[in-house]
Amino acid sequence: MGYAVIDSGPSELATVVSCGVVAVPREASNAERLLAIATALDLLIAEHAPRALALERLFFNKNVRTAMLVSEARGIVLLCGARAGLEIAEYTPQEVKLAVTGSGAADKRAVQRMIGLLARLERPITQDNVADAIAIALTHAQHAQLATLVAVAEGR
Repeated sequence: MGYAVIDSGPSELATVVSCGVVAVPREASNAERLLAIATALDLLIAEHAPRALALERLFFNKNVRTAMLVSEARGIVLLCGARAGLEIAEYTPQEVKLAVTGSGAADKRAVQRMIGLLARLERPITQDNVADAIAIALTHAQHAQLATLVAVAEGR
């Protein structure tokens, strides 16, 4: 599972503070793998004190076993975020692609190229899970900026 912590301001480009893959032992039981995810997320939340947690909404999966495993991991992510009192946002893959590239039909390589530009990365991200996490974080930052602008325009 990839993760990304970004810092974004109202008029600045986002900066990636931390990103990577949550290490989960392959030989561990499913329960041990979920515990490893929860422990890693709790540590990341404690270290970085984010205001929000954004994740990909499970869209569709033909493989029921994979969908179940992903759903269980998503449940752990949601639990950790809620336990920490974070704002939680979910985005479909198409929403992420549209926010990052301008096209909901963009491929992974286009997303990876754009996150490099949007987050001013020194090196390209080659791990799909990490690139997805950065793209989701950038999508949430964009949505949060838009919500702030709308609130200001409405006088809230």
